[in-house]
Amino acid sequence: MPTTGSTPRDPANRPPEGGPGPTPSGQPDAQFWATVDFFEQILQTMPEDRVSLEVLSQAYEQSGDRQRAFAYLQRLAAIVLRDSDRDAAPGLQARLRTYAEQAESAALCERLAPLAAVAAPAAPAPAATAAAEGPSAAERRLADPAERRALVAQELDFAWLLHEQKLLSEEQYATVVSDLTDLSGASEPVPVSVLHLFQDRHFPNLDGALALAAEKSGLPLLPLSSFDPQPAAFGLLPQDYLVIKGVLPFEIMSQDLLVAVLNPMNETLRREIEALTGRRCHFYLANPADFDQALEKIRKQAPAAKPA
Repeated sequence: MPTTGSTPRDPANRPPEGGPGPTPSGQPDAQFWATVDFFEQILQTMPEDRVSLEVLSQAYEQSGDRQRAFAYLQRLAAIVLRDSDRDAAPGLQARLRTYAEQAESAALCERLAPLAAVAAPAAPAPAATAAAEGPSAAERRLADPAERRALVAQELDFAWLLHEQKLLSEEQYATVVSDLTDLSGASEPVPVSVLHLFQDRHFPNLDGALALAAEKSGLPLLPLSSFDPQPAAFGLLPQDYLVIKGVLPFEIMSQDLLVAVLNPMNETLRREIEALTGRRCHFYLANPADFDQALEKIRKQAPAAKPA
């Protein structure tokens, strides 16, 4: 989650736009509000999205706004109770107990108790296996020429869609095809990504391409710069894999993985990430500039990956 201060949310108290980090007054910073606004927008169209409710409850808790944090936990509890979700009940009950000052907290804990008491026995954690086997399997995929050709083919399909929608001219499309072909054989890890080429080539329709990709894929455009990627998340895959494939697991939320991608149209890649990490994933579209900034944060936290 982004760094936050301790002041409850109040639009009138929003700090001026600027760099990350708390403002001198200790108020939540611009990154905090970008994250909050993003997930609140998701809830406007998907009011029962559990990830958004969980993220917002934690964000407001970190900011000191326990009233709003508890309101999102209440909504989450209603869904868990309706769905009789035994797996989610114990953790949610534990969080609600920390809100003893809220009159409704005890009643919700009591309603969740029967579910929490019969929580399903813990199965062998697939994530633990993936953490050991995922990186090596990902490296083998990077070393396989057929896998690299398949990745390029997915990007070419994406480029053709953008060309059909008049977001790439004939000349720009030809340039993208040539660049993707060159990138597929690059000796150094570089993003094999149409959207990244939009940025590198300074093509004029990047915003339109992002909007179209979000619309066609159904994946929201994430303000990735508002997050500090968690080592436990991005460490599930080798850095070279993240760079070349244009994917970035940035946060673990209740065992689920939040993943930013540069090609939201590549459903094969999304399935591959879930298989490699052993986790259920929630995918979001990333702006290539934000993606590069997040990779830089990762490089400062973790040693460089060995060449595939």
